[in-house]
Amino acid sequence: MQCLVKLKNAAVSRGGVRLVGPVSWRLLRGRHAAVIGENGAGKTTLLRLLRGEVLPDPGGSREYDFDGVPQASPLGLRERIGLVSADMQDFYFLHARRTLGRSVILSGFFDTPLLYDDPTPGQAARADEIVASLGLGVLAGREVGSLSTGQLRMLLIARALAPGPDVLLLDECLEGLDSGARVEVLGLLDAAAGRSTLVCVAHRAEDVPSCVGHFTRLECGRVAASGERGTVWPRDVSQAAGAPGSSIIIAASHAAGGGPASGSELDYLLRMGSVSVVCDGARLLHDVSWEVLPGQCWAVVGANGAGKSTLLRLILSEVAPYADDGGTGTIQRLGGATMDEARPRLGVVSPALQAAYARELGWEVTALETVLSGFRGSVGMLDEPTDAELLGARDWLDRVGLSDLAERPLRRLSYGQQRRVFLARAMAPAPVLLLLDEPFSGLDAPSRARMRRALQESAEAGLSFVMATHHAEDMIAAVNRVLVLEAGRVVFMGSRDEYEAGQQGGGDSAVAKEGVPR
Repeated sequence: MQCLVKLKNAAVSRGGVRLVGPVSWRLLRGRHAAVIGENGAGKTTLLRLLRGEVLPDPGGSREYDFDGVPQASPLGLRERIGLVSADMQDFYFLHARRTLGRSVILSGFFDTPLLYDDPTPGQAARADEIVASLGLGVLAGREVGSLSTGQLRMLLIARALAPGPDVLLLDECLEGLDSGARVEVLGLLDAAAGRSTLVCVAHRAEDVPSCVGHFTRLECGRVAASGERGTVWPRDVSQAAGAPGSSIIIAASHAAGGGPASGSELDYLLRMGSVSVVCDGARLLHDVSWEVLPGQCWAVVGANGAGKSTLLRLILSEVAPYADDGGTGTIQRLGGATMDEARPRLGVVSPALQAAYARELGWEVTALETVLSGFRGSVGMLDEPTDAELLGARDWLDRVGLSDLAERPLRRLSYGQQRRVFLARAMAPAPVLLLLDEPFSGLDAPSRARMRRALQESAEAGLSFVMATHHAEDMIAAVNRVLVLEAGRVVFMGSRDEYEAGQQGGGDSAVAKEGVPR
């Protein structure tokens, strides 16, 4: 087989910290590869090294050979190496929210984030072909800022596929997609494997296309194992789930925050009355009336673009309610508290919050400072923390396995490590209500197991939560209520038992529709 990219004793270091290597590794044409490993193992850095976005440290080498002419530089080849990554997604949400979906796809032909040149008729036709095959016609005409996380991810996959690259690098490309979209994308990737050589980074075995047969596992930046599918997947994750009891941490965190351990003394945690949301002329939610009571733990499910993230942003007052057709358009939080009063008592994990730290703080804030900001419900630190808050923040960093990285800036953490920091930020102040938007996205298997257990034990201690998810396994035992959204409308609201009975019944039941976790 032709060797497309060869690494020899290649390493990447930043700020005196070794991120990857030394690694000797070859990418052979047609031998599709998966790169796996825990958060911080160096997977994303390895992809950046393969694509030529970072240089290997002195003493190591990288060689490309796409056309029989070896070269050390990626110059002239970058357009032939497609990429889908969380960093790309953050760029569009942060800096190019007015960009149309079709322009995002077309920019892939030029390896530029924005479309600066006019595409050829052939390029335009190819983009339209990909749009049609993925059913993205509506999204192609919308602005990026009005799309859900999963919808933008679909556009980025189309952007990478449209030019028909020689190499396709996929960094957790299926995260945030509903079940129907995942099936479509996996099928398209299998088809693309006839032309492109795939390199997939994934934390879930089901996110690796069936065409991928060779696996490499990284540990602490080095190759720990390499072999065929099924031989190098991480060991059983159940051993990593044994975190200390969350109830102990909640009690300790209470003294730090000074608030109640749960919302049991409140009449309600959330009330919405006939609320709609309209953004850039698009109606994202339609006439939603909903109540969350103390002791209730809700899962919000639905396909990409159903309105799940918008619903959580509405609770956080990040989007305004819109009343029409005689509706009241009211929303009340924590027994009638003002938003300023409620904000520090709401724990939040979401892609939008994570992006806000990039936009407003440039990722320069440390992991510890990020967790401490949760006590004020702010982006970044507003004042000096108390000793009790410092104790609670360090305690939760230890619980998510990041105590040794407390002083490291967010920009020097992997995406999955950042997600664990934000989970600690949400939990440390002992919130009255947790708002979780795909909270386990980007986590390795041991971290998912650990955080599911922490959330379960917190709920058993009295904490209520609202969690938007696409993965059925994330619906832990504590989930006792389910809300199903479809195109911004509530199609089911009730107990988990009723929801699961509807799934088993099938037929034309709303809760049995495609895209709802099963």
